[in-house]
Amino acid sequence: MTTDSALNSQRVFKKSSPNNKLTLYLASRDLVVENGCIDKIQGVLHVDTDSLENKKLFGQITLTFRYGREDEEVMGLKFCNEAIMSLAQIWPVHCNLEREPNTPLQDALIKRLGANAFPFHLELTPIAPPSVQLVPAKQYHGAPIGTSYDVRAYIAERADEKVSRRNTVRMGIRVLQGPGKASSMPLVLPPNSPHRSLGTLAQHNVLRLKNKTKLEPDENCRAKSEEIENLEPAPPRATVEKPFLLSDGRVELEAWLDKATYSHGESILVSVLISNHSSKTVRRIKTLVVQHVDVCMFSNGKFKNVVALVKGSGTPVLPGQILTDTYTLTPHKGVTKNWIALEDSYSKSGASLASTVVCSTDSPDERNVFAIYVSYYVKIKLTLSAMGGDVSLKLPFILTHSCINEAPTDSVTEEATHKMILEGKENSDEEDSKAETENDKQNNNGTKKDEGTALSENAEVKSPEEHRCVADVLVNIENKLSDRPKKFEGQTEIRNAKPNEEELDMIVKYPGTDT
Repeated sequence: MTTDSALNSQRVFKKSSPNNKLTLYLASRDLVVENGCIDKIQGVLHVDTDSLENKKLFGQITLTFRYGREDEEVMGLKFCNEAIMSLAQIWPVHCNLEREPNTPLQDALIKRLGANAFPFHLELTPIAPPSVQLVPAKQYHGAPIGTSYDVRAYIAERADEKVSRRNTVRMGIRVLQGPGKASSMPLVLPPNSPHRSLGTLAQHNVLRLKNKTKLEPDENCRAKSEEIENLEPAPPRATVEKPFLLSDGRVELEAWLDKATYSHGESILVSVLISNHSSKTVRRIKTLVVQHVDVCMFSNGKFKNVVALVKGSGTPVLPGQILTDTYTLTPHKGVTKNWIALEDSYSKSGASLASTVVCSTDSPDERNVFAIYVSYYVKIKLTLSAMGGDVSLKLPFILTHSCINEAPTDSVTEEATHKMILEGKENSDEEDSKAETENDKQNNNGTKKDEGTALSENAEVKSPEEHRCVADVLVNIENKLSDRPKKFEGQTEIRNAKPNEEELDMIVKYPGTDT
C-alpha cells in the first residue's frame, strides 16, 4: 500500500491549538477494548519551528470523570476528577523507549507536512472504563456528565509543568467495549418444560463436557474445551411459579428470548407461555426493557430506566387456560424520570443508548471507581385478580454494536468544545395515574400496542418525536428558508417562507434561551 493511497483512502482527524503553533492529527478516535486487548492511539504532531527551542513535546491521554452538574459548582467546589492514563515524550524521543514502526498513514502525513511532523503512539490500559455519558432528567446546559477521554499534546520543559491553554491541543476520544468472547449468562432453566429448545439442551451438554475436560488432561480434550468455550451462549430462558396460601393451584410463567446478544436498533422477540392452574385470573400482561446503571463511585448510585414497553391485549387468562404469545420490543432513548446512560458522542445530538458495560470481576473491592456499569434485561410482569398480587421474571441480555466501525462518529474533523444541550421532562404522580387509567380503558376495549418507551412501568407510552430538541426545529426552519425562492425588492431581501404551526408551537413553549 503506497503512502498516497493510504492518505487518500482513510479519514484523518485534525485539531489545532489556539495559537496555531501545534496541530494534532489522529487516524482514529475510537479505542475498542476486546478480549483483554485495546487499540493504540496513532497520530502525528506538527509543530512550529520557533516553539521547540530548548523545549520538549509531550502527549498524554486524560480520563475525565464528571459526577455532578456544572451549573451547581459554587464556591470552588468541583464535581469533576481527572486522571492521566498515559504519558509519553514525543520529541526528542527518550533513549530508553523502544520506537515503534510508523504506519503507512503516518508516513504519508510526515511526507506531506514536512520535517516538523513527529509521529507518536499512546497506549491505554485494557482495564480503562468505557466512555459512558449520563443525561439528567431535567434540562441541562453544561459539560457532559460521565466518563470521557481526550488526547492532549503540549510543549514544555518538563512533563509536570503547568502549561497555558494556548500552547495545548486536545481532542476527545472514546473507549468502547467490544463484544469479545461470548460469556455464559446466569440462566434459570425450567424443569420438565415441554417448550425446552435445542439451544438449552446444548448448553447442558456444554457444561457437562466442560466438567469432563477438567478430569482428562489430554491434549485432545483441551482442544475440545477451547472449541466449546467459543460457542455462542444459549438464549436466556426462565420460568417461575406462584402458589397461593388460601387457594389451590398455581400460576406458571415461562419466557425466553430469541438470542442473548443484540445490536443497537435491533428488535427483541420475547416469547411468553402462561399456564393458569389456579382459581385466579391474569388480568394484565406487561413486557418491558429496563436499563440498569451502576455508578461505582457512590454506594447509592444505582437507578433504572424503562427504555421499551409493550402491554398485552385486554383478553384475560381465565382459570384453566394456557396462553402463548410473542412480543416485539426495540430499546431506544426517550424521556425518563431518572438519569439515563447514553453513548459518549462527539456531536450535540444523535447519541444512542449506552452499550452493555460489564464488570470483569465479581469482587466489589476490585471494581474501577471511575467506571459506570450498564446492563439490560427484559421483565415480564403479570397482574392477578382478587388479592393475587403479581408474578414477574427477568431475562438479561447484552446490547452492543454489531460492528465497531458502525459506531456513530462525527463527520467533522475539527472538534470544538462539545457541550450537550439536552431536554428532559418529569411527570407528576397525578399524570402517571391518569395515564394508567387511560391505558386500562384501552386494554378493556381490546386494543393492543406494539412497541414504545415509557416514563416508568405505569406511565403512558410516548413517541420520541414529541420531544424533539428545539435546535433541530430551528435548523429545519433555516433549511426551508434557504431552499425556497426569494424575492428581491431593491436592496432589501424578503424571504417568502414560514414555519409550520407545530414548529412555532415548540419554539413558544421552549423555556430556555435560544440556541
